[in-house]
Amino acid sequence: MAETQKTKYQYMLDQNKEYMDFIALSFGNRKITYEEMHDRIEKYVKLLYSKGIREGDVIGICAYNTPEAVYLFYALNIIGAVVVGYNPFDKKEKTKIDIELTKPKMVISVDMCYNNFKDLEKALDFSTIIYSAVDSMNEMKIKFAYKLLQLKNGIPILPNRDIRLSSLLKKDYSNINPIEAQFKKDELRDILFTGGSTGIHKGVELSDNSLNSVVEGMNSIFEAKPGMIHLGNIPFGHMAYGRSILHFALCNNMEYALTLKALPKDFYDELVRTHANAAVGGPPHWVSLIEKQGGKFVPSSKLKKGTLEGLHYATSGGEAKKANTEAAINEALRYCGSDAILGDGLGTTETNGSIFINNGRVHNLGTIGVPISTVDVKLVDKDTGKEVKPGEIGLLKVAGESVMLRYHDNPEETEKATEYEEGKKWLTTGDLVVKDPETEEYKYIGRVKRNFVSGCDNIYPEELENLLLKIPEIREVVVTPISDEIVQFIPRYHISLNNPNVDTKTLEEKIERLVITSLNQNWLPGSIVYYEEPLKRMSNSKIDIPYYMKQDAIAIQNGEINNTRARKVRVKKM
Repeated sequence: MAETQKTKYQYMLDQNKEYMDFIALSFGNRKITYEEMHDRIEKYVKLLYSKGIREGDVIGICAYNTPEAVYLFYALNIIGAVVVGYNPFDKKEKTKIDIELTKPKMVISVDMCYNNFKDLEKALDFSTIIYSAVDSMNEMKIKFAYKLLQLKNGIPILPNRDIRLSSLLKKDYSNINPIEAQFKKDELRDILFTGGSTGIHKGVELSDNSLNSVVEGMNSIFEAKPGMIHLGNIPFGHMAYGRSILHFALCNNMEYALTLKALPKDFYDELVRTHANAAVGGPPHWVSLIEKQGGKFVPSSKLKKGTLEGLHYATSGGEAKKANTEAAINEALRYCGSDAILGDGLGTTETNGSIFINNGRVHNLGTIGVPISTVDVKLVDKDTGKEVKPGEIGLLKVAGESVMLRYHDNPEETEKATEYEEGKKWLTTGDLVVKDPETEEYKYIGRVKRNFVSGCDNIYPEELENLLLKIPEIREVVVTPISDEIVQFIPRYHISLNNPNVDTKTLEEKIERLVITSLNQNWLPGSIVYYEEPLKRMSNSKIDIPYYMKQDAIAIQNGEINNTRARKVRVKKM
């Protein structure tokens, strides 16, 4: 095993030294060697240092999966800055909340998100650097199409040149001598956001040794070889899982095939275009390889034989797979010539990505595999806290270097999520898991926490409920997930009305406007149930959510729920 007590950059560099002529990154038709990548990172270090960035400075990154984002990520690590990942798909209001929480000295953003930042700079006291997502592309048609999209979205094409990364890179930095930050164990280096088990928006503080530890653990599951191609579709700017996949690929001297086409509808085409040997996607990505015919899932008609012969590793993550689609997905992979068997996993932002991984070529179907080698796990009774026996369902707790330092400026939530036992810091994940006593592999049962995936979005019911309670006509509300074979889940709203005589059509128009303005269409319901009386509560005075989920099951059994329209909305975004 490699020594993980290093900065992220130094850990990667040590693995790359014998492979500098290998391809590190591909983007469009560009191929970038490891030597070129490291040279570029060094140029970025000098540029950023010249702009006054120093060790410990909080720097926001709002990025797509482009070479610039890779260079920035590692250059800031060399300096020792704290990198905050802002979601480029968030609305301006959400971005403002994240900036107010983390107070960055500078924000470096892709130009498509510039409107989220340009009016906040003076009020929130930060400077900005802007770059284009197609700066590293040679294809003029794509660049032209991108500029047209900018105009359509009202994005300034030529803001002040002093803040354009492409202009700054043309300057001479030969007289700049940056001071490289030394590794410090458990020093804050990254902040990533999560809704967590309670739906409370939180910043997760992570260290360099955290991400390095995850990569070492992933190496215990996958046989990664130099020169292999890994599809780079999972966002690494703001997602821990995406960041761990990026670091894993580069630390194993693989080619990371960056793509701006990360949606499920483009997944197959990108696998074919990049000749990927390994790929990770959410269930909707893999479901895009199949379709329903005569009530049965079969390989999609768009697939072509022999097109995925090089794909050897396929992993699903982000949400539990559906058992009734898994066999068809594997059939689709075989049809395309791949010898991969779809694996699975379980991880959290609080652990910088993976905790368990199922390598489909090694582990049994229907499980989340085994823990990565660098974590300790235990399963406890969710009520008593005592460890359960193999074969019994338990609440998952995890310890190891990958576990977060804390929640940013939130000691109360930190105390709820972590505890010290046996000289280790244990994180309570909120996931229910069972260990098979014979195979010693683990099976995912469900969540104590309530968030779920709808299409390409993580839905946090508590956040949605709090939003809906702003509407005067709504007394109480509970959001439940209705399982769907294609888009994972579709929300159902259980609403108690203040006035039973309210015009529900007008109310639903108001709900739609509020949800789309504050969140997006995937948070809209497939169906709404109205109640005149207050919602049913348990003895502890909390709303009885299991009761409403049972009502959902009855409604499904009676054919009372039709989510066809809601599904179509989500499929269009996939």
